[in-house]
Amino acid sequence: MLSFKRGSLKISMIAICAALYAASIATTSFIPTPWGVGQFRWGVIFPALFALLGGPWVAGIGAAIGTWLGSYILMFYGLSNPILSLFAGVPANFIGFFLFGYLIQKYKKWGSLIWIALLTLFIGNFIAAFNTVIFYTYFVSPAISKFALFVQSSEWTIRLLTTIGLMLFWLLTMFPIVVFGLPPLMRAISPLIRTYQIAIPLSLERPKVALSKSMITGFMILLIAFLVYYTPLSSILTIVLRFGPLEHVYLLYLSLFTASILFVAPYIVSKRVHKS
Repeated sequence: MLSFKRGSLKISMIAICAALYAASIATTSFIPTPWGVGQFRWGVIFPALFALLGGPWVAGIGAAIGTWLGSYILMFYGLSNPILSLFAGVPANFIGFFLFGYLIQKYKKWGSLIWIALLTLFIGNFIAAFNTVIFYTYFVSPAISKFALFVQSSEWTIRLLTTIGLMLFWLLTMFPIVVFGLPPLMRAISPLIRTYQIAIPLSLERPKVALSKSMITGFMILLIAFLVYYTPLSSILTIVLRFGPLEHVYLLYLSLFTASILFVAPYIVSKRVHKS
């Protein structure tokens, strides 16, 4: 009986995760991206949340269904392409958030969540970006999309650099949302967690350990910012993805802001919690 209740709870979690993710996609679908492909998604925090509440399968399936459902609904408003979503977004979301949930259950520390989020968002967004480039290369007429015209008339080197550019933009906008938004969201829903007796697989480690993990991740974010702003990738972003000076500065400042918080916040939070 207890096993049946747990199974029903996980199915409910998948449905809620998918619904919240789809709804969140709709709230930001009107925001234009520099390249006209993909969307700004603050809703990635929901699959990350359900990875903690229900595990990797709940997060992966919920994210996959949610991203396709959101794209299907927005298709009627000309804001999305469910075929592209099925080709790129569904596998990327499933793999990325399944890995997020799996690694969280394996390492079980709040400090580890920082590098796990960076790694899994990197993997998921790379899959989404690569499949997007493949889709526009082989399945979209250049007469319909300037993006398709570019990738179909270029060498694979350009396609790979385009993939990296797309992935970096999505990664840098999603990572701060997950890392800085997830802890307060967990705190806000803690009464529900206690009511349904959901075991959260994370615990706090010593402040110095949490700080070291966070600082390493912060340096990796700074490295990404360096690639975006001070290497030939900057030209690719400008030419291919139509990045202007404002977009470049936005990504640079977002990276610096994220890294600066990663250098100090985990130590302060962990130290205060251990004192209380």
